[in-house]
Amino acid sequence: MKGTLYLILCGIFLGTIGIWVKLIGSSVSPFLLTILRVAIASVMVLLLIIFTKNMKTLETLEMKKKNLLPFIIAGFFGVTIGFGFFIKSFSYIPVSNAVILMYVYPLVTAFLSWIFLKEKITRLEIIALILVLVGVWSIYGSEMNLQANTFGNILALISGCGYSVFFVFMRYFEKRGMPYWKVTFWPLVIGGLMLTLLLPTESFIFSPVHSVPIWIFGLAFFTFLGYIFYAKGLNTIRAHNAVITVSLTEPLTAIVLALIILSESIPQYVYVGGALIIFANILVGREHKKKKLNINNIKSS
Repeated sequence: MKGTLYLILCGIFLGTIGIWVKLIGSSVSPFLLTILRVAIASVMVLLLIIFTKNMKTLETLEMKKKNLLPFIIAGFFGVTIGFGFFIKSFSYIPVSNAVILMYVYPLVTAFLSWIFLKEKITRLEIIALILVLVGVWSIYGSEMNLQANTFGNILALISGCGYSVFFVFMRYFEKRGMPYWKVTFWPLVIGGLMLTLLLPTESFIFSPVHSVPIWIFGLAFFTFLGYIFYAKGLNTIRAHNAVITVSLTEPLTAIVLALIILSESIPQYVYVGGALIIFANILVGREHKKKKLNINNIKSS
């Protein structure tokens, strides 16, 4: 129960990301904002390690050569693509669209795990994928005539695929007994550094006027809290259900806050598409729970 509560809190904190980005608006260019978000969050993770019982783990902060390439791939897809393109998409589409489209990643993760981690995929997961494709089309296909929105939707979808690659590598590292904080810290640092290469592709804008510095700190702090609670949740719920719980609370939080704070109008097709994507994620979560129960029954017999 406590693990589920941690994951719900994680989804709530991460669900605020789009609101912070919208409040900052055009005061900071998207990729620069992502770099600031990653840098501040990385420092917070490091401070947490220093000022908690994990201080002794600083001795193991060193990265082994065999883990360098996996960390680079995880950082590039999870942070450079996942974080960077997600924040960039808010420049073109509403928060609700971006968050819902990004949440194709649990299903993409399931298929990548099938290919690279040799995890079996079931008929129910195939049905869930079809539901996601219909949901994405409900959101994306209805606006194909609007070039700016189409580009924003594509950015959000690509960011979801980036997140999925990160989660596959997180499973890869977890199977090798690597602590979660280390799996999080290095991709943040490496992905943030690679993100600087994308800065020349957009106009450099940094105008810390009014409450912008506070909003930037809020963006980074809530990112930090989200991943800390995710780590705590995984300590008791080490299964795909963790991703599913977050995938339910984060988009719902984002949509509610977008309605209350930003007064965004949400078209009916977004509700329909979002409901299909969320339902598909629930199906995948139930299937993975069934797999885990079957594995435990085999081990106990």
